[in-house]
Amino acid sequence: MAKRKLGMSIIVLIVAATTMVSGTYAWFLVGGFAELFDLGFDVIEAGGGIEIQGSAGHAHMGAEETETVEWGAYLQRDCFAEGELIAEDGSYSPVSSADGAAFTKVGLEGGYFASLTPEKGSDYNELTIKIRSTTTETVDGRMNIALTGRDGDNAAVEAARVSVTYKGQTTVFAMEGDSAQAVVTNELPAATVKDSNNNSILDSEDANFNGSYVSTQNIVGQLTASEAEINKYEATFELPQISGNTGSDEIIVRIWIEGNDADCTGEKLSAKHLSAKISFGSSSEEEPAA
Repeated sequence: MAKRKLGMSIIVLIVAATTMVSGTYAWFLVGGFAELFDLGFDVIEAGGGIEIQGSAGHAHMGAEETETVEWGAYLQRDCFAEGELIAEDGSYSPVSSADGAAFTKVGLEGGYFASLTPEKGSDYNELTIKIRSTTTETVDGRMNIALTGRDGDNAAVEAARVSVTYKGQTTVFAMEGDSAQAVVTNELPAATVKDSNNNSILDSEDANFNGSYVSTQNIVGQLTASEAEINKYEATFELPQISGNTGSDEIIVRIWIEGNDADCTGEKLSAKHLSAKISFGSSSEEEPAA
């Protein structure tokens, strides 16, 4: 039976603005605000359909609708549990992750690195989404993620990371060609490791550096330049065997600024913005536009 694609594509928009430099907390702070407006979603009929639910246990049927339903085509900020998303008047604060699931955070105090505590929904965004087929049959899906800056400036994108956890496996996405030695310890000895080269990144050139403090970031997927839109970098993630509507599957999407990325400097990111757009569709259709 032919599948008919319905035009229900909206956007997830997470914006971080007004980057601020701090000599006391974190590598530096990305200040300003972060907003989630809604989640893009393409519905496929005739057994190939997909529906979603936010971690707060509901969704919306329309982009502008305030009435909630248990499962629907749109997610807005109210669809997510408290503590998952940076507040509208909050800010990104750079954190570090080698595997895209566990996070660390360090600060600079008097030129020395010091361990801090990363906080989900305060330093980085974590969206938990349930997804299922609209019928009892399983369906193969696809998710598209796109990151952009503002006014053609993608400095924040260059230091950003996205991870997707699906069926117990986490994939980390970064700008094409990016790699980083992510910080993997929350227990740096106080006033020991000095930022000897003044680059605000924990690396082997720092005095008293220990290789166990970092690990190569497991970047599996690449954000590549969009062919359709200038200054957009995107990636596609396959979602095989999405459960039928007698059950559901869980997707966790995390978006953060990687503090141990060479692009994560106050000079580059001062007063920058970051937005992310996510859309879902069926693998049997063309890639969903984010």
